Amino acid sequence: MKKLFKLVSLLTLGLFFVACGDSASEGFTKSGKAGSLDVTYSSAKPLVVGDNTMHVSITDGGKALTGAKVEMKVFMPEMPGMPYMDYIKVLDASGDKYSGNINYSMGGTWQVKIYIEKDGKKYKHSSSVIL
Repeated sequence: MKKLFKLVSLLTLGLFFVACGDSASEGFTKSGKAGSLDVTYSSAKPLVVGDNTMHVSITDGGKALTGAKVEMKVFMPEMPGMPYMDYIKVLDASGDKYSGNINYSMGGTWQVKIYIEKDGKKYKHSSSVIL
């Protein structure tokens, strides 16, 4: 009976570490539209409270949009006992991606706005993330 208990305990512990390892290695990705543009924002790691390196990819008719000004704003509306919080970052262009460090200062639902400006045209993508 003790051997069976040890075997079941070891299998359960092994499955726990396998499950934790898989979820920890998965990043974050979310997609949507900004007018006629397709927008995908992602992080190589799961989002956490604090600093997160975010990458934004934008396509127009399947072709990568380069040379745009891209700004990412995350904010949490004011709630009882808590002030309005936001973080705004102009993302750096690198090839066909735009990247920057975004700080989520606490857990909860954050509203995400991605502003894109190219050739005098302005686009906005709205979304949200939960930490």
